[in-house]
Amino acid sequence: MFGRKKKDIKKIEDDRLLDDIRDIQARANNMQKLVDNSLEVSDETRIKLRLEMLKYQFLYLEARRRNAKARETTNIIFSDEDTFLSQPNTAERHW
Repeated sequence: MFGRKKKDIKKIEDDRLLDDIRDIQARANNMQKLVDNSLEVSDETRIKLRLEMLKYQFLYLEARRRNAKARETTNIIFSDEDTFLSQPNTAERHW
């Protein structure tokens, strides 16, 4: 009875966090494609791209810390296009 509301609030906040991750990743991917296809990229655009990447990394690690899970975003977080945050494998962690 009393614990149900807390779980509902956690689920709502986890969903909001995962939605933010999805939005930021889409923006960062679009900006990365823009930078890759441009001949001359301004410093402002590079800074904005780096900022989006850092936001994504922060929210991604927060979602992992909270053990936030959602079927539709799991593929986004661990997709092949995800080059912002590469997790070391067990051999790399050892050294």
